Amino acid sequence: MIPPGTLVEFLQNKRVAVALCLRQDKPGRVFVRTDEAREEKLLEDKVLFSVAGFLDPASPPEQIDEALRRAARDREDLASTIPLADLWALLHEDHPTEPFSLAGLAEIYFGSAADPVQSSGLYRALESDRVFFTRKAENYLLRGKIQVEETLQRQQVEANRLREREVLVPWLSNLWQKPSPNGGAAFPEGFEDACRRILTWIREVSLQGVEARRFKDVHALLKEAGISRKDAPFQLMVKAGLWSEHENLLLHRFRTSVDFSDELMAEARRLADQAEPLADSSRLDLRHLECFTIDDVFTTEIDDALSLEELPGGGIRVGIHIADAAAYVTPDTALDLEARARATAIYLPDLKVRMLPPPLADEACSLVAGQDRPAFSFLVDYDPDFVQVRAEMVSSTIHVRERLSYESADEALQAGRWERLLALARALRDGRRAEGAVTVPFPRVNVRVDSQGRISIEREAANAPSQVLVSEMAVLANRIAGEFLAENGAAALFRSQEAPDKPIEDAEEYDPARAYAARRFMRKGTLGMTPARHHGLGLDYYTQVTSPIRRYGDLLMQRQIKALLAGRSPLYEPAQLEELLGALRQPLEQSDALEKDRRTYWILRYLEERLWQETDAVVVANHPDKHIVQLCDCLFETECAHVPGRPLPPGSRIPVRIELVWPRDSVVRVSPVGPEEDPD
Repeated sequence: MIPPGTLVEFLQNKRVAVALCLRQDKPGRVFVRTDEAREEKLLEDKVLFSVAGFLDPASPPEQIDEALRRAARDREDLASTIPLADLWALLHEDHPTEPFSLAGLAEIYFGSAADPVQSSGLYRALESDRVFFTRKAENYLLRGKIQVEETLQRQQVEANRLREREVLVPWLSNLWQKPSPNGGAAFPEGFEDACRRILTWIREVSLQGVEARRFKDVHALLKEAGISRKDAPFQLMVKAGLWSEHENLLLHRFRTSVDFSDELMAEARRLADQAEPLADSSRLDLRHLECFTIDDVFTTEIDDALSLEELPGGGIRVGIHIADAAAYVTPDTALDLEARARATAIYLPDLKVRMLPPPLADEACSLVAGQDRPAFSFLVDYDPDFVQVRAEMVSSTIHVRERLSYESADEALQAGRWERLLALARALRDGRRAEGAVTVPFPRVNVRVDSQGRISIEREAANAPSQVLVSEMAVLANRIAGEFLAENGAAALFRSQEAPDKPIEDAEEYDPARAYAARRFMRKGTLGMTPARHHGLGLDYYTQVTSPIRRYGDLLMQRQIKALLAGRSPLYEPAQLEELLGALRQPLEQSDALEKDRRTYWILRYLEERLWQETDAVVVANHPDKHIVQLCDCLFETECAHVPGRPLPPGSRIPVRIELVWPRDSVVRVSPVGPEEDPD
């Protein structure tokens, strides 16, 4: 029986509660007031410790509550001072497996039988302990040494983590709100490594999103720091000065190598300075030819040149001269393996990622005007009616006399220069059309960003004479190479394309709506080992050899053809080439993604600078609730609401207003100019 005025302790919701017995309720049950100021019934057998005569139950409730709170604090304070580590060490040496009662442990620790307060303090310490002791029924067992060490280590790690969090959260908040002018916020002293680690996690989340291993950790940190923006990880990398505002995330995701190692640059320079390729006496000397190149004004890797010779009887000889990269880059060297890993040069509006180092790509291999260069030439003879008479492929030496841009080439062609060459190009195109080639002109849109971050977009004519000439000569060389490889049964990389799902009408001029519809029916081209028809080009055999400076597959085919022409066995057997093709697929897919993503990004940045401005668009498709329109200046396609009361068929021109641009999400929203401004 517990008399009134007794202080009792009992377990309540996994905590040791302190209460004052107010009165006996029934035998075995008392009515108490707890340290939480609640009055309730308590079974006597639930009492852990008791102190009789603690306080008159008739005392004012406020006095009782204060006395109980003080008693609870005293016991918790005592529990916090008991060094269980010392007690464990004392017992573990001689009694590692012996069970101990609470009274036994209290007597060992306090040196004599413990009073209720001491017993309560020790009990509380043992119940909250997760390191040294464990309870089994009414007794306590010592944990093993290894278990204790592992637990202490985990606790230390957690303590360090919590301490880091106390420092890192304010640091992140400060970085977000007040980065220094040059980016970044000073690392807190002693937490430099932790800050770098968190920035590594943030970088990972910026690149991989929810797939990042530390996504939840970063999300929790940002939430604590009061940072809620969707693009916060990316913006923090910018604010930390580690990324630019226009950072190319795909370069990071794909781990694309932009620069070359010092060793590769040195090897490229050594090769570029050697005289052997030009000194090769087996080369056909074609330096007498009036070779010229047509390229973009920004091009530095010039891999093809053209020439024209008049033949007796009114025929012509066309020369398509390709940079002889195979003369410099031999198989399985360090340079070759690097080129293979890159697979292709990548041209972005703000960056060029070369396949070969500049000493080769821009200098020794490049068909620079005014310089003798080793080349691999296609010499194709035609009669006066443009019927092919013969074709020859040969290693050569050429001297480019003139470099032209597409614009200057158009001026020259319009003035009548290379008239027969252009006529041949058009005849070749017409011949391919007769064989089922699909020609859907699409303008080239050049997007460039200068060193000051200024964006320029230039739209070229879809069917300019220079474009027709360059493209048809490249198709001619690639067709001849494809036929040669197929006829010789050599392992090769063939380009092919299945027929469109629906017949596509030819067009001479660019029609946005027709081109948009045609894309729905065009089949994707494939690269494989088996020669197959390229329906888009209207050819039975087609490979690519015309850009060996910029495409590794072209370099492989140049090597293969040169080996066969020299009377040697094929350099690559089918199994070897199949393996190489497999190695090229991923980097080629990644390069396509990089070029598309970066081009889109900068077009959207260009449009972002023109928010709320009006621009012209063409309706290319209709849906029940919207148009799909193509912006005329940059050919970007997006959605647009219907013009009220004015159904617009595909092909209709419409003025629109740019209302929203999210470059990182590739989102553009435009709206039609009001109906009072009558669209064309």
